[in-house]
Order: sequence, then C-alpha cells, then structure tokens
Amino acid sequence: METNKLLYFSGDACFPVILRNPSGVTLETPFELTAYPLVLGSCHGLICLSNGLDERSIMLWNPSTRKYKLIARSIYEPLGDTDIITYHQLGYDHVVRLSHFTSSSMAYSVVVYSLKLDAWQPVEQDFPSCFVPVPCYGQGVFVNGSVHWLVNQLPFPYKDYLIYAFGLATQSFHTVPQPQYPNNSTATDLGILDGRLCVICIHEVYNADVWVMGEYGVRESWSKLAALTMRDMITWPYPTVKPLIYTKKGRDVLLEVDGQWLIDYDLQEKRSIEMWMGDTSLITMFVYQESLVPLVRNEQVV
Repeated sequence: METNKLLYFSGDACFPVILRNPSGVTLETPFELTAYPLVLGSCHGLICLSNGLDERSIMLWNPSTRKYKLIARSIYEPLGDTDIITYHQLGYDHVVRLSHFTSSSMAYSVVVYSLKLDAWQPVEQDFPSCFVPVPCYGQGVFVNGSVHWLVNQLPFPYKDYLIYAFGLATQSFHTVPQPQYPNNSTATDLGILDGRLCVICIHEVYNADVWVMGEYGVRESWSKLAALTMRDMITWPYPTVKPLIYTKKGRDVLLEVDGQWLIDYDLQEKRSIEMWMGDTSLITMFVYQESLVPLVRNEQVV
C-alpha cells in the first residue's frame, strides 16, 4: 500500500516523516550534501533534484528503494552558455526543462527527458518570447498531466501574470484560467494539494490567500481554501506559502511558510497554529508517495 510521506531537506540532512506516525530518520542521499540541494519536483514516488552546484546536472531518486539515476545533459543546449536560467519539473517519468538563454539569439529552449527512452527530446512548439517565468518556490507544479508555470506577460509592468502549462501527452502549451482575486492582490506562486492546482495570492504585503481549483480548467471551480495573516510571524514582506497536505481527515491543511514555519490551518474554524521549524537553516518540504518505480543506478553522469 502506498503511504503519503513528507520529505524535507534541512541543511545537510534529509528526513522522511510518515504522516500517520510522525517520526523521522535520516535518509542517505545519493550524493554528499556539500551544497544545499535544490529539489526540482516530486511525482509518482520519484524525486528530481540537483546538488545545488549546477542546475543543469540533475538526477532522479527513489527514496523508497534508495536507487537513483543521473541524467545526461541535454544535447539541445549550448554547453558553454553560462548566462542561462533553467526551470525543471517532474511529471510521471518525464522531466521538463525550460531554459532561458539571456546571451544568445535563442531566447528559450524546451526539452523533455523520458526515463523509458533515457533521452532528451526537443519540443516543437516554441515557448512564447513575450512570457517571462516567475521564479516560483517550486519552479512549477505538475497537475492533470501538465507542467504549470506562473509567467509574466511582457511588456512590463509586473503583476500581469498568467498560468501557462505544458501537456506531456499533447506536447503543447496552453493557458489555465485564474480565480477572481480581490483588489490589490498579486498571484506570487503555484502549488499542488491533493492532486489539485493551487495559486498563492499575496495582498496587503503580509496577507496570503491559498486558492484551489476543484475542476481542472474551469474558472468557476476556484475556491479560497485559506486566508492567512502573518504580520506577527514574519518580518519581511511577500512571504512564500506552500500547501503540503490535508491532515486530520481533511479538517486541516498543512502549509509551509518561507522555509521556516509550518502552519496547521483549521478549515472549519478558519484559524491557524504556527510551528517554528528552523534555526538558521531553511527547510524544503514536499509530499511524496512510496513507490517501487525502478531506476538504473549510475555512478557517473553519462
């Protein structure tokens, strides 16, 4: 039986937390955590991550089997280009990479890695040059067979955000309708909760709302899940909020804030309990399911 777990990185360690029996033991990661690891996504029991030194050198890891797969660099990007911003997201057994080349004529490159084929393939449809991905907390989310990014539509000003998605089956891009935000609100990040797309909306600097899309692609199905006031909890504006998982049989929802706090939000009483998680180190926490998805263990990047 698959078991939902919370997996979090803190400093130089990685811990799984079993939700039904909160406890943790240190997991041996597939590399020495000499640098803070960058978690790129989690899906179907697999974790996609980088060692933090080079975002283009990534691997797939199954914490349940302790096996990992180092992924070869894509041949569809110039190796010598140092002015590059990459966005990754894991979907089933695929990794989608969106690269923004700031010093070349090719503004964007979208390639998809298939674990089954063990190869990168270019995407024929171009990523629109009028969009700029917003550097979200999780670099995008995988929902309903598509990878989603929050993008800013040029020309500026900011706040003119769209939800832009790439479908693995169709190999094409599409937009997703957003909720009807209140005045003076700004969508700042995307999330996933129980398989549904979420949007985090910031207003009045320290307040954050979490919206959930009930039926994918239907604008009217958006509903406000949580309304948080965090002025007394944090000292800097525009906090990052990450929905994690429902608890207490769906009566509460667990949220991560700024990599240092966990919030247990009561959905009926509309109130929250804050839990301090860090000291000087930030945490990265996400949900994964135990799985026996096989991986070929490699010791070197091909």
